[in-house]
This record gives sequence, structure tokens and C-alpha cells, in this order.
Amino acid sequence: MGFSKNIYDRSPVWLQNLMVSLQGIAYNHRRWNVRYGLRLLGELRQSQWWTSEQFLAYQSDRLRRHIAYAAANIPYYSELFRKEGIDPAGIRTVEDLRSLPLLEKDVVRSNPRAFLRGGRPHDSWNRLFTSGTTGSPMELYSSRESFSRVWSFVFRLREWAGMRDPIYPRRAQFTGRDIVPDAKVQAGRIFWRRNFPGNSLLMSTSHLTPDTVPAYVEAMKRFRPELVDGYPSAIVIVARVARSLGLELPRPLAAITSAETLLPEDRRDIEQAFGCKVFDQYASSDTSAFICNCEHGSLHVNPEFGICEILRPDGRPAKPGEEGEIVTTSFCNKEQVFIRYRIGDTAVAGPLETCACGRAMPMVEALTGRLDDTLFIPDRGFVGRFDPIFKSLTGMYEAQIIHESLNHLRILLVPDASYDSLSGARLEAALRRKVGDTIAVTIEAVKEIPRGPNGKFRSVISKCRDRYPSTRYHDGANEPGSHNHSRTG
Repeated sequence: MGFSKNIYDRSPVWLQNLMVSLQGIAYNHRRWNVRYGLRLLGELRQSQWWTSEQFLAYQSDRLRRHIAYAAANIPYYSELFRKEGIDPAGIRTVEDLRSLPLLEKDVVRSNPRAFLRGGRPHDSWNRLFTSGTTGSPMELYSSRESFSRVWSFVFRLREWAGMRDPIYPRRAQFTGRDIVPDAKVQAGRIFWRRNFPGNSLLMSTSHLTPDTVPAYVEAMKRFRPELVDGYPSAIVIVARVARSLGLELPRPLAAITSAETLLPEDRRDIEQAFGCKVFDQYASSDTSAFICNCEHGSLHVNPEFGICEILRPDGRPAKPGEEGEIVTTSFCNKEQVFIRYRIGDTAVAGPLETCACGRAMPMVEALTGRLDDTLFIPDRGFVGRFDPIFKSLTGMYEAQIIHESLNHLRILLVPDASYDSLSGARLEAALRRKVGDTIAVTIEAVKEIPRGPNGKFRSVISKCRDRYPSTRYHDGANEPGSHNHSRTG
């Protein structure tokens, strides 16, 4: 935040609330153009009811202009098109777009300014960094207009979720802001701060344990949020502990989750505990794509945001029901342009018919996580999708798998009141059905599982990825997932 962290950490809570509120005002002034954003929201209210033909025509028109803009203003694409003999005017449809190469994150990291308009950042642009865990976070830029355009999609989603005021709903936020110094936790057990202009209660995701959840519950009950939003791993801990302790939670109009993969069982537990629907939102710091739930629960790709491809390993578009890699071309950011960008996440392509909500937006069957949420087990090969292991197990609030070495898996779990010796045995048996019997497995019951950068929870961590065989689909940087990436909220 803009204040000295030392001053903030030593201030009383009431002054910290003031500092958070002042920072919120400054944040909105620098990043949010209200008049422009409201105009875009009005346009999105209309375009959401377009036919599939209208969406296709819109995307083709925007793509032609986007490619021409990149060729004229973005050094990387000016050079790429010249070197490869690509005529920008020949890229007119989504099919034409597939003739361009995929963009790797390492290419951006190695020469980030080549993707900026004019090859250099401007003082008026907003700068932020991704929360990578490889030691090389990506530097990102956007203007007030670009940032406002992204937020207009967030506001439309909030309207889908029933918010009467989509810009400033009364909301409890579970995101990764470093707002609660440990000294304040010990002194007052106040794990939240107020952003009064933003009408929000910022909840720390770094101090959630079964012991502290009752305090969170009481704070939310006093605050009476219309919306609960943020990381699903944090919200579901509150939901599960409250249920196990018999605590009554507030009844918001909706919950909106983002920045991490939302598992079906997490959605179920949050909806039951808070008595409202969960709307999942997929977006990213690099403004690559926007995918979200509608009122009927379908996941819609927002076509006005850009072009979102779901590609099979052979590079062809995934068919309905097939899983593939998400590759994006966003129309939202003219300051930093990525075309056919491999963001590192996977999804299952959805059905072709129109959703019951009446919107002709393309659908995604499921958001399934990151490409690199896989482990290499020597006698099994690459193994992924570990979440089914935990679906039928009881006795724990959450768990994390750590690949310490090629021959050792360590499991951290936060037990609930029903945990016993059989719980650990059942977990190991379920895990061994996935990874075999030759790898060592140790299980540790802990009070809490540390969060990664920006407070995100990582269910699978590899500490030996440099020893994995290198393949196109398993040699990426091990960054926290997805939905990552967020970005807005």
C-alpha cells in the first residue's frame, strides 16, 4: 500500500482502517474511470443478448483491428510479422488467427517491453506483477481505460449474481492483501479491515484456522454483506468450520469466487453454508480472458473480452467434452498486447447449444486448473488431477500435496473434529491408487497450511520439477493456479 508498511503495522486498528480507505480512494482514482466504465457496462448489458452470429461478427471485426494495431504499435508483433512474412490484413477470422504461433510466458519474461505500445511504459499506466513462484514474476501494464474495461465485465457478472449496486455492493472480500500485522492479531484477534469508500470488509486470508474462524463469522454477521467474494479456498474454510461448529453464517445475495480453481465440493459447501449461489469467475492479471457463471450455473466465455481458444495437445480446437489448454487473445489492453497467449490453464470445452439463461455466449463445461498441476512419479509417469482423491474422504478441512523429491510425497492436512487414525490411512490408500506403492508418502496433521504469494492456496506443489522429463505440456513454470491469477476483485 502507499503508506510505509512500518507505520501501518504500528498504527492502531482505527488508523489502519483509515489508511486502507484512503488507499482505496487512490486506487480507484488511478485505475478506474467511472464515466467510461459505466458506459461500457451499459454496452455489455445490451451485447449479452446478441446472437452467436452477432458475437462472431463482433470478434472478427475487433480481431482485424487488433492485429493491425499490434503490427503498427507493438515491437514484438511488428518484428514477428516482418520476419515470418505474415500479412496482418490476412488475419480476419478466428480460423486465420490459428496460423499465428502460440505465445509462451518465457518469451514475455525475457523481453517484456517488446509487448508494450511503443516499446516502453508510460508514467500514466498502472503497473503490477503476477504472483509467480519461480522467482521471475511478470511485469504487467494497463491504462485507466483498459482497467475500466476489464472491470465492466466484473460489474456485469455482479448483476448476473443479483447485485442491486454492481459497483459498490456491501461485500466481504477474501483476497491476499497484507492488511493484518501479526502483532495486531495477537493483541486483538481482529482479522479484517474496513475500506469505507469501497463499502467492503477486507478479510485476511493469512490467518484462517479452525480456531480463528468463529471471529470471522461474527465479524461478517455484524457487517451483513450482500456479496462474499475472493479465493474459494478461504471461503470454503469458513464454510466448513462454521458448519462443524454449528455457527450461523450471514445470508448474502451471492458469493463470487476467483483466482483459484473452484472444485465442485467447494461450491456445494459454500452454497450450503451461506445459503446462496456461487458464481465462479475466471480472469487474470494479464487481462487474457473472462469466463464466469450465469444464473443457471453455466460457465460462459465472454466473447466481447477477446478470443478464447481451448486447444487439444495436437493444437486443434477441443470438441465438446474434451479437455484442452486455454489460449487467449484479449481485446481489453492496448498498452500490453498478447496474441494467442498460453496462460497455463486448462478447461473442458462446453456444449454448442444455447444456455437456458438465453445468452448465446460460448460455454465451458469446467475449469480444470493449471497445466503444471501435475507430478512426475517415476513408475507412473505424469500424474495430475489429485482433487478426486479427497472427494469421498472425511476428517479434514483442507489438504496440500508436496512433491519433496522424485521418491517422496508429503501431505499436509488440517484435521477437523472427526479426524482419527483411520482418516490418514484412508487418505494414503486413496493416494496410492493414484501414485503407486514405490514412492514414499508421509502425512502430517497441521494447524494451518501456509498460503503462497497473494494469499493463494496451492493444492499441489512440486519442489523437484527440475528433475521431471521435459515435454511441451509439463515443463512450464510452477505458478499458482488459475484462476489465478485474478485479477480483478
